[in-house]
Amino acid sequence: MGSRIMGRAPGGGAVGSLGRAGRAELHRGRAVAAPSPAERFLESYRAARSAAAALLSPGPRRRGPSDVWHRLAAEVPELGEWATAFGGYSSLAAAVEDGLPRTVTPRMADDFLWAVGRFLDLVDERLGVLGPAA
Repeated sequence: MGSRIMGRAPGGGAVGSLGRAGRAELHRGRAVAAPSPAERFLESYRAARSAAAALLSPGPRRRGPSDVWHRLAAEVPELGEWATAFGGYSSLAAAVEDGLPRTVTPRMADDFLWAVGRFLDLVDERLGVLGPAA
């Protein structure tokens, strides 16, 4: 069955946040089914990015860096380590997305997918989303 809403997003945009969280789950599903490690990594990265965006305050951006990872660290400091870790993969994700030759091993893609899964669980918890097993 679907997810239930238990609360609102920190910025008050519960509907938009849950839509982005849903996109994160869609990308995670695509990552699991991806035929290559590079595609598994890229879909995992997209899942993490969508989940992070679900936690950000809607509306105009403030001064300073505007990428999702910098904003996550600024707006949700307790997830700053996650933001730093995933931000470190931004260049690789952009290169893979652009079709540039980069090596993504099966182990790296699997480990990254696992980490993204933990992050999505934290995001779901913050948003008050309960999955089918709840």
